Order: sequence, then C-alpha cells, then structure tokens
Amino acid sequence: MKFLTKAAAAALLSLAVLIAGCSSEKKETTSATTVDETSGQASANQEQSYKLKVGYGQGFGSQLGFLAEYKGYFKEQNLEVEFVPFAVTADGLNALQTDKIDIGVSFGTAGPLTFISKGSEFSIIGGHLSGGTAIFAREEDKEQYKTIEGYRGKRIGTVRLYTGDIVLRTALSAAGIDWKKDVELTEFKSPSVLLEAIKSGKVDVGVGGINRAAAAEAGVIPVTWTNDLLPDGVCCRIVANTDEVNDKSEAYKRFLKAIIKAEKIRFSDPEETVTASRPYLNNLDDATIRDMVIEEHQWNYSDPNKKAIEEMWDSMVSIGYITDGKDTDIDQHINTTLYKQAVEELIEENPDDEFFKQVQERFIKQNT
Repeated sequence: MKFLTKAAAAALLSLAVLIAGCSSEKKETTSATTVDETSGQASANQEQSYKLKVGYGQGFGSQLGFLAEYKGYFKEQNLEVEFVPFAVTADGLNALQTDKIDIGVSFGTAGPLTFISKGSEFSIIGGHLSGGTAIFAREEDKEQYKTIEGYRGKRIGTVRLYTGDIVLRTALSAAGIDWKKDVELTEFKSPSVLLEAIKSGKVDVGVGGINRAAAAEAGVIPVTWTNDLLPDGVCCRIVANTDEVNDKSEAYKRFLKAIIKAEKIRFSDPEETVTASRPYLNNLDDATIRDMVIEEHQWNYSDPNKKAIEEMWDSMVSIGYITDGKDTDIDQHINTTLYKQAVEELIEENPDDEFFKQVQERFIKQNT
C-alpha cells in the first residue's frame, strides 16, 4: 500500500471538478407500482407519498441528504424525510435492523459489511461519502507518521465498525506490518472516547470519526488521511433493509434521485452545503461546519460503487477482520438497479443536463 502521490491527488481533484461542471411511521399511503408500467400508472405512482426516516452519523453528517431537503428535492419526489442522528455507527445500524429507521447514509462501509457478515439482511443501494478519514495523533508526535512504517510498534486506537479502521489495518498488512502482532491495537466504543485516549497518551495514534474541532482543542491533529493509504476507498454507503427495498422500491428510487440532484449542487456550489447543514449541526459554528462538510479529503459521490465495496469486503476477509460469514455472497447485498433507474429517469427528465450523463458514465465504470 502506497501513500497518495501528488499526481493521483490531482487526478481525484480533476474528477470532482469534472462532475461539478456538468419505523411504524414509514408506511406509504398505497403500494408502489413498478417503473416500467404504463405512463398513466407511472403518473399515478408519482403522486403517492412516502415517509422515510434517515439515520446519519453525527461525526459525518448527511451532506447530500441535507442538501436534498434544503433544495426541495425530496418534496419534488413526494417524500417526507426525517433525519435521525446517531453518535455511534453500531447504534445506527442496530436501529436500521430493528426498523426504527428506513435508511442509513453515513454509517461507513465496514459497518454495514460487518453486520451483513453476521446475518443482517441489508442492501447497499447508493453512496454518500468517498475519500478519507483523518488519522490523529498528538501534535508533538506528528513527524512520526510520514510513512506507514512509522506505525510499527505503536499503540493504535480505533473505533470498531468504522471504515477508516479497515483501511488502516489493510495498509499495515500490505506494508508487512501484522496488525495483530506488530502494533498494539485497541478498539474504543466511540470517537469521543478515542480522542480522550489519544490526548491522555493511552494510545499513540487513532482513527475513527473524531470531530476535528474537538481534536484541535485537545491538541490532537490529523497526521494523515486514510485516502493517503487507499486513494480509491469508499466510506459511507446508503444502506437499507433488503425486504423494505424490495417492497417499497419506488420510495427508495425517488430518494436516490433526490440525492443525485443534491450531488450536483454539492460540487457546483459547496457553500450551499454549509447553509443546508446548519439546522442539523446547530451546536457548531459556521467555520466548524464548513470544515466538516466540505473537507477537501472527502467527496460526496452518490454512486454505490459496487467494485469498491467488493474490494473492501475482500480486504476485510483477507486481513481476518471478518471470519464468521466470510463465505457470504456480498453481491447479493448490493442493489445497483434502483440507482441505475434513478439516473435513467433523471436523464429522461433533463435531456440537456450533462451532469446526469456523467453520473451515468461513472455508474457504468464503477458497477458493471
């Protein structure tokens, strides 16, 4: 595993610029019709309203979801969306599994995959965040982590089920550093507990969704990012219960249409993301919100990116993170059909919009 070169970073930035240019309350009023029925039936179908509870991680937010609500895209799709925050990924995924929420948008990739390996009937239907998570250490120690070799022999803290944890373990393994023997790895319950452990010296370095503003106050800083270790890694995927996706496919497809439209705004007018996020992050000042939601290492791409999910699954199995359930057919838990339909409908509705055509090209590249 190599650190990200300047050329690779520039290429990723160019991609972002390219794209920029162009619960009990969840019952729907009537059952959904299929997308390929007659135009009259489709029109009636669009008039049906749905309620969706959308869970998100407080450390990552739901930038595309917040934008879709702010811009009225959910309303356009006749969706009523309620956002539900969670401090810990496991709590959010447990809520999804018990039907307390309908969708999870920022619970990583590793979290849903781990739940799937243990028997959860989840389907990944889209994407929300790609790129990196910060790896933190005390400021006085920052020079020690310029290369992956600097982690050898260190006390490393992680938050289990966080995608950054998997990226770091994978990078260590690729560099010939056995994360079971050559480092002392400790899992913590939450990012805030991990931050305190770094600050107090209980661990030397850590990764796991730590709030950057809180870290700065504690004298803890990012020393690198996980996309320096894995440039094309995915993080937060959009996940839902498989039965619900099958039974209410129309609602989930409409949700994806709104999210795709929000992605366009995220890159063409980043400051609108700050405005849209403010009501949900009202305990933070604008500078902190801006730093959190338009961080240059993190990219809000809506594509499910099946190929990258498969790669992460294979990594989790190969490094021994997933043992029970390793023979699960992960492709049965990745639903790209709804996203494909959402993009096709947006192109049909907006034939001159180059952005949606680029989204379709990206989808083909990353999912077929």
